[in-house]
Amino acid sequence: MAGGHSSPWPPAAGLTTQNVKFAEAILTTSASTRIAAPASLVFDAVLDVASYGKWNTFCPRVTVQSQPSDAGAEEGKLQIGTVFTFQVVMDEKKPTSETPTQLMCTDISTPAAPSSYIPPDVLKNEDSYAEDLSKVYRVGWRCEGGFVSRGLKTERFHEIIVLGENECEVRTWENQGGILAHTVKWLYRKTLDAKFKLWCADLKKYCEDKAKEQQTDVGNET
Repeated sequence: MAGGHSSPWPPAAGLTTQNVKFAEAILTTSASTRIAAPASLVFDAVLDVASYGKWNTFCPRVTVQSQPSDAGAEEGKLQIGTVFTFQVVMDEKKPTSETPTQLMCTDISTPAAPSSYIPPDVLKNEDSYAEDLSKVYRVGWRCEGGFVSRGLKTERFHEIIVLGENECEVRTWENQGGILAHTVKWLYRKTLDAKFKLWCADLKKYCEDKAKEQQTDVGNET
């Protein structure tokens, strides 16, 4: 079933994004995991870039350059239009050596406020995305700034799919296209594969620990 949760993921036909379609993609990186925590909690952890240092080994530091003019008070959280820089650690042997990547948030969708960024026909026919917007939290971002001028197009998505009250599946993938993507693929394909898996493992541990803490707090209150 195209776009449905029962379809194998990642799909055999490949992954797509709005900014870098499958046919344009030079490099695709993906990872997924199941997390024993509410989907909303996991989604908040992904949006809360100010707290990445608490869990994210691959990207321990994020700088927010600007928020949309109608942004609320939560300056350290992603919103559509947020421009931000990931400081990523590509070499585990050099944990203090960070590579800056400027990005912009392109999409945020929740069951309470579903987005129209992905057209309905694409959701229906593309197995990259979960089709049922009532059961998925989604955030996307694309490369912005200097890398784009040098010939790199990217877009990355996270989908957090509700499986139960305290269980969800996280799927994250990125497509890269353009001239510079050939160089990235040659130099960093294996590293990025490992880093995406690490991202999911770090997110899983952080969110499951946080969910347990919240359950303990509720138990103590009662």
